[in-house]
Amino acid sequence: MISPTMMTRIEEIWSALRREAVGAQRRVDATHPLDLYADYEQPDRPGLVLFCELRPNDPPSLKAIGIERRQRHDGRWSLRIFLSEPRLLPVFAELCRDIIEFTRNGVDEARASGIVLSRIERWRNLMQAQSAGLSRSELRGLMGELLVLETQLLPELGPDRAVFAWTGPLGTSQDFRLPDGLKIEVKTLDRDANSVRINGLGQLDGGGDPLELRAVRLEDTGLNADGAVTASRLIARLRERLIDAPAALQNFENLLRFVGWDDAKETDAIAVRLSRIDHHKVDAAFPRLTGASVPVGVTSAEYTIVLPPVRATI
Repeated sequence: MISPTMMTRIEEIWSALRREAVGAQRRVDATHPLDLYADYEQPDRPGLVLFCELRPNDPPSLKAIGIERRQRHDGRWSLRIFLSEPRLLPVFAELCRDIIEFTRNGVDEARASGIVLSRIERWRNLMQAQSAGLSRSELRGLMGELLVLETQLLPELGPDRAVFAWTGPLGTSQDFRLPDGLKIEVKTLDRDANSVRINGLGQLDGGGDPLELRAVRLEDTGLNADGAVTASRLIARLRERLIDAPAALQNFENLLRFVGWDDAKETDAIAVRLSRIDHHKVDAAFPRLTGASVPVGVTSAEYTIVLPPVRATI
């Protein structure tokens, strides 16, 4: 889990480096196993540099982000990513933080440059515009996650920690990672449904951390019905609640972009009413498949589970 303190650190390093007269670098974290450095080239070009022994693969060509591969005098290689479009600084900072945290555990130097390039490619795919807008199922799924954020995590954690806990749009296996280590997978389903679709062997695998599945139960209704909510209305409510927490609001806007939300394209065509949110503790007794439980050679799976009875919580 990335705390709000860690979320602001990369900008603080860039700000300090910017005050120096020449291009400068500083290690992002003394405890990080890789040689990752924050980098700043004058007049206005923040970056992130990986130093490694092996030659990185050919970097892709991107519009707003530059990627440079160089061999140093000592024979080592550097892979530097830098921002060439200043207005995208918040998004670039999120990308750098994701690289730092994703490579913190289980990534050795031999694979480091490939992992960095794969994370950049993943973010490029996430940021691609979705010309047709979100589908009905995608809108319902988004509303389920936002309802958990609004009704449960904001009151519990406050704006900064709640929004920073929403990691699903960044491609993590679960939708939320809380400061205490709890991971939450959100599933949106009809009020009386008794089963959900699980996508992949990692979705119900906490990786050693506690995990909950929260089933957001909705019923379709009219736009003007009591308790009716649409994605647009829900996002407007959340923006209003975050207005006094600018860092959380900026991160919220970035995450909406990652899921493909566009204010100009989305309408109030789908209106629903929240019935309840069920909490399921995902433990050894919960029906699930994980990488450790399937036969050797099975690398992926999509399957449906019947939800066990549980006390409803909102």
